[in-house]
Amino acid sequence: MATFSNKSSRMALRVMIGSTPEGDPILRTLSWSNINPAADADAVAAVSAALEALLDVSISETQRANTDLVI
Repeated sequence: MATFSNKSSRMALRVMIGSTPEGDPILRTLSWSNINPAADADAVAAVSAALEALLDVSISETQRANTDLVI
């Protein structure tokens, strides 16, 4: 029977660094790799909130992506 084996996990934050003259947001992505693949949504949200407190930008979206191998 096939199973999944975690290969990598990363977290990405979409941050607003400003706005256009028309008022549209200018977004960029900050990424971290080697995130614990077992981390639940509350843990990822807590890390995101802690990083937002340290950054001089506001976070518009938090993502976590796991890449698994089928073995």
